[in-house]
This record gives sequence, structure tokens and C-alpha cells, in this order.
Amino acid sequence: MSAAIASSPAILGPEGVHAKTGHALQTLANWRNLRNRGETVGPKFFKIGRLVRYFEADVDAWIAQQAESTTI
Repeated sequence: MSAAIASSPAILGPEGVHAKTGHALQTLANWRNLRNRGETVGPKFFKIGRLVRYFEADVDAWIAQQAESTTI
């Protein structure tokens, strides 16, 4: 394995985000649509061609932000 591959950030597809958060795939798709319209819902995503991908660090940060915003 090359050093570049070993040090690259973990990337998740929608199924990986679903497994990590429990949110339905359709919910993630709805959030992506809202993000494209300028609203900030759900974790950040990017596309490689037609494939939707998420950096795992962005998903983890989004999860942490949700925990902070719901703590009394």
C-alpha cells in the first residue's frame, strides 16, 4: 500500500452514513437537496462523478454538533 493511500481520509457513501447515524437514505438525499439550495442541514457531502460521498470526519463533526445543540 502506498503512503498516499494509507494517509488518505476515510470516505463514506450514503450507506455508510446511514450505518453510522441511523438516518434513512431518503432523509440523507433530502438533506443533500436542501444543502444544494443553501440550507445547512445534514453532514457536508461531495460528488465524484455521479457518486455521492462524505468524509467520515465531516460526518463525525456533524454528529458532535448535533449532540452539542441538543444538550440542555
